[in-house]
Amino acid sequence: MAGSSFFSELRERKVVQAAAIYVAVAWGVTEILVTIVEQLFLPQWVSTLAVIFFVVGFPVAMFLSWTFDLTSEGIRRTDIKSGRGTASITFSMLLLVAGTAGLFLLIKPTLDSRAPPATVVAISPNSVAVLPFDYAGPDPDDGYLGPGLSDELRDQLGRVAGIQIAARTSSIAAVRESTDAKIMALNLGVSHLLEGNMRRQGSLLRVSVRLIDGSSGLAVWNKTFDRGRAELLNVQQDIAQAVANTLLSDAPPEISPPITEDATAHEKMLLARHYEQQVRGRETVDPGVLQRAIQLYREAIELDPYSALAHSRLAAALIYYGDIDSAEAPAYRALELDPKLAEAQNTWGKYLFVRGRPNMGEPLRRAVELNPNLPEALSAYAWYLWVNVGSEGVAELFERALDRDPLNVGRHGALGVFLALEDQPDRARAVIEQIDLMFDSADSYRAIANIYDLLGDVDHAIAWTIRARNAQPDNPGHIEKLAEYFVDIGDFATAEELWPDIGVGLLFKMRRYDEMIEQAEDLIFDYPEDIRLRIYLAAAYTRTGAPEQAISLISNSGMLDSIANGWRGSEELDAFFTLIDAAYAAGQVEEARDLVTGHLNSHYVGESTGWWVSVNAACMSAIIGDDAEVYRRFQRTIGNNQLPWDWSLKDSSCFARFQNNPFYRALVEHFDGRRAILRDRLPTTLAQYGVSL
Repeated sequence: MAGSSFFSELRERKVVQAAAIYVAVAWGVTEILVTIVEQLFLPQWVSTLAVIFFVVGFPVAMFLSWTFDLTSEGIRRTDIKSGRGTASITFSMLLLVAGTAGLFLLIKPTLDSRAPPATVVAISPNSVAVLPFDYAGPDPDDGYLGPGLSDELRDQLGRVAGIQIAARTSSIAAVRESTDAKIMALNLGVSHLLEGNMRRQGSLLRVSVRLIDGSSGLAVWNKTFDRGRAELLNVQQDIAQAVANTLLSDAPPEISPPITEDATAHEKMLLARHYEQQVRGRETVDPGVLQRAIQLYREAIELDPYSALAHSRLAAALIYYGDIDSAEAPAYRALELDPKLAEAQNTWGKYLFVRGRPNMGEPLRRAVELNPNLPEALSAYAWYLWVNVGSEGVAELFERALDRDPLNVGRHGALGVFLALEDQPDRARAVIEQIDLMFDSADSYRAIANIYDLLGDVDHAIAWTIRARNAQPDNPGHIEKLAEYFVDIGDFATAEELWPDIGVGLLFKMRRYDEMIEQAEDLIFDYPEDIRLRIYLAAAYTRTGAPEQAISLISNSGMLDSIANGWRGSEELDAFFTLIDAAYAAGQVEEARDLVTGHLNSHYVGESTGWWVSVNAACMSAIIGDDAEVYRRFQRTIGNNQLPWDWSLKDSSCFARFQNNPFYRALVEHFDGRRAILRDRLPTTLAQYGVSL
C-alpha cells in the first residue's frame, strides 16, 4: 500500500505477532532447560548455550517473518509494497544485528568467568569428591543415613590404591549458583564427583547415585537402588565397586569389605558416627552425646564381634572421652583383627601416644601409608611429627587432612594454630578468613579466637569469644575463656568480674601463688592424675621457695618415663621445663644441666619466634651457661607479638641472674607495653565487631 508506514507494514506482515510468539517460546524452552540441567546434573553451559541460540536467532526469525508469509498455499515470499519499507527493513535488520552483537558482548564477561582458568591445580585423573547424600523421608531421626552412607563410601574408596579422595563440600547445588560442575571440580582439584540422595518409598529406601565427570559435567555412571534398610550395607558395597570399576577401568580392583557384615550393626555404627561427629573438633564437648556414640559402638560389636573397624572406632571414641584404660582392649583387638586397616593402626598409635609408650609414631606413620586419604590419620601423624621431629612437612599433612574434610572446623583450627606458632601470620590469618566465610557457630568463633590469641591479637580473641558467648549464653566455658584472656592482657579486675570463682590456672597466671597452692593442694588428692594441676602446683612451689617439693611432685608423676619415648604435647614439655627450673632453683645445677643437655641432644627444639619456644629455649641455654644463645632467643622473642605467661618470664629461676641485663629488661618491657596496647585498643576492637561485655 502506497505511503504506508513501516509500522503498518510490520503489523500487516505479522512481524510483531511473530516476535511475541518467539519471545514466549524462547522463554519457556529456556526455563525448561534450566530445570532439566539442574535435575539431571548436566553442565551449566547447556542452558547458557540455549540462551545464546535464542538471542542470535531473534533477528533471523524477524527477517524470515518479514520476508515470507505463511498462507493456505504454503510459504510464499512477500513483495515489499513501498520504497520506504525497503529502506526501513534494511535499517531494522542492521539495528537487530547490532543489538544482538551488543547483547552478546554484554554477557561475554559472565561466560568468560565460567571458563576454566588458564592455569589450574594438577588434577589426579582418579580423584573423587564424595558429597554428603541428601535424605528425604518422613522420619527426621533417620537423617543420619544419607550423610552416614557418604562418609562410609568416602572411607571405603579411600582404602583403594589408585583412588584419591578429594575435598568434601556441602552440595553441588550450593556451588552451581555461581559456577558450573566442571569449574567446581577444577576448583576442588578433583576429576569426579559422587553425589546421591535417599528417599523413602513406602517400606523401601530409594538411593539414587551419580558419578559426575568433572571435566564435562556429565554423569558417567548412575544407578537407582530400591532396597530395605537392612540392605543398605549391600548398596554401599555395590556403589563402591561401581565407582572403583569406572575410575580404574583398566584394572578394576577388589573393594575392601565394609565396616561390618551385619546390617543392624552397620546402622548402629552410622548413628554412632553421627553422634561422634557432633563433638569431634569442638571447643566444648557434650559428654552425653559422646557416651551415646560409645554405647552404640559397643552394641555394634555385640552384633559383629569380628568388625575391626567397630573395635577401632570404639577405642578412638573412648580415647577422646578420656577413658584411656578402657580403650586399650578394643584398640588392640582392632589391630589383631586387621593389621592392614588404616583406622586400626591410627587408633593404636593414638593409644600409644596418650600412654607415652615406645614406638608411638610407627603405627601413626603406617596409618597414613595404608590410607593417605584418612583425615584423622593425617592430623595425628602431623601432630606427632611436629612435637617430636620438626615442622618440615607438617603443614602439608594438616592441609591434606583439611582438603579431605573441609567441613570440619577443627581441621581449619589445627592448621591455623600450626601456622600461627610457626611464624606464618599471613597464612594463619587466611585460615581465619576461611573459617569466617564457611562457618557461623560458637565453635568456629572459638577457633578463630584461638588463632588470634596465638598471633598476639588478644583483643580480637576477646571479641570473637564474646560472639561465642552470645551464641551460647548457657555455656560457662566461653565466659571462663574470656576471663583468661583478660588475665593475659593484665586486666585482672575484669577477669574476676567475669569469673569470680578464680581457679588454679588463673590464679597461677595472675602470680597469686600462695592462694593457688592452697587451692591446688586440696584438689591434688581428688585428681592425682591431673597432669596440668601437678605442673601448676610444682611451679608454684618453686616460686615460693620450695623447689624440692616441686621436684618430688614431677618426678613421681611418671612423666619422665614417657618423655623418654617421645613428646606427646605441651603438658609433658611444661612438666620438663618445670622440673629443670626447680632443680636449678634447688642448687642441683649439674642435674639440671644434664637434663637440658640430654634434651638438646635428642629432641627437636625449633626456631619459632613464639614465646613458648624462645623463652623455654633461652631458659635451657641459661642453665647450661650459653648466654649468647640466651640473648639471641630474647631478640627473636621481641619480634613476636604473642604474649608469654608472665610467670615464665618474670619468675623462672633460670632468669634470676639476668634481672638487670638490658636484653632481659627490654624483653620484659616489650611485653608489658604490648599488654598495655591491647588494653587500650580493646574498646575500639569490640566496637568494630559490634559486641560488648
